[in-house]
Amino acid sequence: MTTPAHYDYVVIGCGSIGSMGLWQLTELAPGASVLGIERFDRVHTKGSYSGESRLFRVALKEGGIYIPLVQQARGMWLEMNERSGRDIFLPVGAISVGPADFPTMVQTMEVIEEFGLDHEVLDAAELAERFPVFAASSPGAVPDAAIIDPAGGGIRPELSVAYAQQFAIDAGAQLWDNTRALAVEPGAESTLIRTERGEITAGKVIVANGSWTADLYPDLAGHISVQSIPLTWYLPLDITGFLPENLPIFMRDIVRDNGEIWHCYGAPTIDGYSVKISHGDFVGEGTTPDDLEVLRTGEIPAEVLQVFSERASTFFTGMLDAPVRISLHHDGFTTDHAPVLGHAPGTDGAVTVATGMSGNGMKFAPVYGRIAAELAVTGDSPLRPAAFDYPVTAREPSATIIPAAIH
Repeated sequence: MTTPAHYDYVVIGCGSIGSMGLWQLTELAPGASVLGIERFDRVHTKGSYSGESRLFRVALKEGGIYIPLVQQARGMWLEMNERSGRDIFLPVGAISVGPADFPTMVQTMEVIEEFGLDHEVLDAAELAERFPVFAASSPGAVPDAAIIDPAGGGIRPELSVAYAQQFAIDAGAQLWDNTRALAVEPGAESTLIRTERGEITAGKVIVANGSWTADLYPDLAGHISVQSIPLTWYLPLDITGFLPENLPIFMRDIVRDNGEIWHCYGAPTIDGYSVKISHGDFVGEGTTPDDLEVLRTGEIPAEVLQVFSERASTFFTGMLDAPVRISLHHDGFTTDHAPVLGHAPGTDGAVTVATGMSGNGMKFAPVYGRIAAELAVTGDSPLRPAAFDYPVTAREPSATIIPAAIH
């Protein structure tokens, strides 16, 4: 019987968090044997991270434990820019638009004041003068204000995954793509990993297979719900106001005269002709993406698209109603809105699980990858909040964890 190949560290899932964990393992444990296992291609469209851009904000309304983490992440994003020579992180700032007394606006200002964060506040007239693309609104809607977060920006997620993987490979790590991990079985001396390529063993394992976590850890199915997220791009006849030098990444909430709330988020034009404006709506729920019909068909229900189209020109001046591009994505959402980033029970620290990012993981990806690597290499991480522990049962939201935005 052939003895399985052994690695010091194995990362299962090399997307947004796993790729960063792979890279950070090579930083923390130089010379160690490190293997990444990815069920799809190195970079692909089937995971949670694809879709051209992700929002990055330092003035997070979630506040509390997240501010030191996102500040650390920003430094790591800038490091990736420098090392890669590419614009992985776009430091264009972030803007939140909505009524001044809207809950998320109030929460954001409270966080800014608590942590002394750099910011700028605009009233309705100043907003219209500086960012005329926001002049459109619903008739009778509550007047807007705006909060500018100059430390915010956009992330190119596909680039971030590709370069984190490459940094690891350049440092000696191996990467198996198009290989599914079938089981993780901790033992007394090592952990056995069964894959489609055969069996291997590892000293320490990081499981970061995202929305497919329940395939390996079915006990998390009661704590993590996988939901499908549609992203949409629209075409303005005049692109000038939507160029990155003229528009930060954005979130907007319109409170209509009937009390209805319309929400959107997005980024300035990346492709030079369209603008990503998405709405935070879900179109399906399951235990893994394989359960979601909308992901199998690739079609967003017509009634959902109709709602999106009705809102697009209300959010922005000069925007054509129908989307010119649509893509479907997914993520695992936890019952308490906090990620799972801790040792799996019964493994004596041999297995770290990083999952349940709740639509909010990409902005934190480098620092979450660092935490996962520290847990694997040293058994602990000074960066990790206790609220990220692997749950024994489904956790309810607490006062210290505010629901994260789907951005």
